[in-house]
Amino acid sequence: MAAGLATHRDGPASNLPVLIVGAGPAGLFAASELMRHGVKPRVVEQRTAPHHETRGTAIQPAVLEVLDRGGVLSRFLETGVHVGEVELMGPGLRSIGLTLFGELGCKYPFQCSQPQWMTETILRDHLAQQGLPIEFGVEVKAIEPDADGLTVTLERGGGDEVVRASYLIGAGGSHDVTRQTMGEHLEGETYGGRYIVADARLGLSCPHGRARIIVGRDGFVLCAPLPEGRWIIFVNRDEADQSPAPPDAAGLGGLLSRRLGADARLSDLRWASYFRMHRRVVPRLGDARRFLLGDSAHLSSPMGGEGINSALMDGADVAWKLALVLRGAAKPSLLDTYAIERGLADRHVLEVSNEIHDGVMGLVAMCGSEAGPSVPAQDPAEMLAGLRRRAMFDVSYAGSPIVGDATAGAVGPAPGERFPSAYRLDGATHHLVVFGDGPRLDSFRDRWGTLISVVNGWDTGLGEAEAGVAGGGVVLVRPDGFIGFRAAPAHEAELNALDAHLATYLNPDSFMRAYRAA
Repeated sequence: MAAGLATHRDGPASNLPVLIVGAGPAGLFAASELMRHGVKPRVVEQRTAPHHETRGTAIQPAVLEVLDRGGVLSRFLETGVHVGEVELMGPGLRSIGLTLFGELGCKYPFQCSQPQWMTETILRDHLAQQGLPIEFGVEVKAIEPDADGLTVTLERGGGDEVVRASYLIGAGGSHDVTRQTMGEHLEGETYGGRYIVADARLGLSCPHGRARIIVGRDGFVLCAPLPEGRWIIFVNRDEADQSPAPPDAAGLGGLLSRRLGADARLSDLRWASYFRMHRRVVPRLGDARRFLLGDSAHLSSPMGGEGINSALMDGADVAWKLALVLRGAAKPSLLDTYAIERGLADRHVLEVSNEIHDGVMGLVAMCGSEAGPSVPAQDPAEMLAGLRRRAMFDVSYAGSPIVGDATAGAVGPAPGERFPSAYRLDGATHHLVVFGDGPRLDSFRDRWGTLISVVNGWDTGLGEAEAGVAGGGVVLVRPDGFIGFRAAPAHEAELNALDAHLATYLNPDSFMRAYRAA
């Protein structure tokens, strides 16, 4: 794109497959996933340059797998701090609980912690390597949808450009213009209290790779390690503090020391901001042409550390569906499932974040009692389930119209859930993982061609039990690593059910050959 935008008065200047509005984590990863699936979008950002704010920092274990599948994980692992433990502490820095991500038994048993600006830099660099620049300083002035697409008016430096786009992704944050044109609102609640988020150095002794939540009578401090020996810090403000300007190093250091009951030894304050905590989501995450991602669609308490993770999962979900529809391999109705599936997941994430938020605030309230704060003993199975919730491994699309089952009493991961070993499956297609010698799949391959990669589960190093078909069968793994269909046993009736399921949203290979010929 040239330095300035030309003014076009005779109609749209271009016809885009996808226009992405917003270059935060959601928009950038959606662009990265679209490129991986063969679609080159255009990305515009109202900011005039990249920001240098810390904000969302913790990438959860389940989402590290999403980044891995997207081909961008290596730099995250190189630059981020691997947080394997979260410690709860009470007054006097007394330990009252310790969460160990190593107990998850997954490929990446840790959070990857780094500033949001660093996450965005990695994704921008990845896109630049593929020839996709980010256009900064471009504001969306109008969005007009119609039956065939959208007419979008862009402005940069006083010059207007009118473009046509088949689809539009709104990832512009809590004040997103796309959401406004859809008439959607972030519904929910704003938590009481006022808070500070900061990026600084702390002098407190702490084991490497450990985050901490410290509670006391007057509030809490959440601190997690960042690269370069720095920390992301969340702390509640004093009720009497009415200052409009964020605190300086001396003021924030004093507040932290009071909350901790020890000298925080804060130094090198790089960034600080006031904020409010929210629990909000839009009723409708998409329509036929527009889709809302990240903070445009949902806001959650940072106590759960899941906001940026939901944004990245939003991008992964919408991209493979758009790509299939754009190349004629899927019916347009597939796009309706973005709002259904991510609506289910994002509301669940808000529930988990709210549980963590309420749990921390409950511990703060206990600090006023004689007994002090404590964490009740839990059954090991309950503890593991809670850890999986926090790490986002329990996200499920069960109930989606593109999730089906044809099993008799199967156990293990169910349709709609994450396939545990999806990282073993290469490529960006659907995969049909087959266990057993029973099913004859020649006709299946003829019908679905390159849309479905058929693989032998045993040859790929997969186990029947982990796939949920302990007695043999087949599992359909979607491009996003979630189970779309399961059949056990895989006899003719079950394979016919699978074929009928796929036909509800995919176009067979014979259709694709005719489509390409036309």
